[in-house]
Amino acid sequence: MRKIGWLILIPLAACSLPEPRPPAGEFLVADGSSTYWVTSGQAGIHARVSPLILTRSRGRFYEVFVGESTRSYTDAIFSAEPIYRRDLVTGDTTILWQDSKINAWENVYLANNPAARLLDPDDENDDAVALSATGEADILGVVGQYVLYTHRSMIQNAEIEKADTARGIIDVGLGKDVSISALSRDTASITSGGVREKGVTRWRRKGYEVIARFDAERAQTEMILRDNRRRVWRLGYVNSPVPRIYWLDEPRIDARVRTAIAQAFEGAMSDEDLSQLASRALAHPVPAIKLQ
Repeated sequence: MRKIGWLILIPLAACSLPEPRPPAGEFLVADGSSTYWVTSGQAGIHARVSPLILTRSRGRFYEVFVGESTRSYTDAIFSAEPIYRRDLVTGDTTILWQDSKINAWENVYLANNPAARLLDPDDENDDAVALSATGEADILGVVGQYVLYTHRSMIQNAEIEKADTARGIIDVGLGKDVSISALSRDTASITSGGVREKGVTRWRRKGYEVIARFDAERAQTEMILRDNRRRVWRLGYVNSPVPRIYWLDEPRIDARVRTAIAQAFEGAMSDEDLSQLASRALAHPVPAIKLQ
């Protein structure tokens, strides 16, 4: 079950807001398993969360997700979970990674069983199969344009049982695996435009800044909004030690891109039973905190 770290803040009844009011801003916070849409201004601070895994590469926004592919025969089944990216504007979907072992095992099976008949996806095979080959993929996190994943594959029949686990890093823009050194060299992807120092990342904007501070005890990152007068609004926690910020206000994002992001955001919410609304109509300032 995915762990949501954002605080649920109960909205107040409609009324005129006393001072101080939070600075005006709009941005997305992405932590590799969820995306938070944050709007701040005269009406308060509002945030919604969606299980959308969002990333950007070379100026294009992508949704990253794990798919499923199953091919069944009378006495064998081959199931895989490839990793895809979808361009939010064009809708084009591309396979980023797939397990070659599953295809190889299926080819060996077909070579040894030339009369094997591929079943229609709607056909039910209630009999226990003699051979089962499965692959399972999990997205561990996203750092800039890089997706960290783990994969488990297993094949078993009456005579053998073989399993394998692997981890890797995918460059979403290039659509291929890269080494850990490629990620470590790309410091801009790690901070997504912020300045990182001693576990604290700051993104400075006109009139405010967003601060991400990793909390070792919680193993989560606290997100903080602070205006130019150093008044602080604590937004909540996300799961990634290196969350990413995508700005929607300044420079104002293209209307077509904004619509595509909104549709993907809502679509991911409808795809899962996981949704949450956070809203803060009034945020009392707290003393400026010391960020180490």
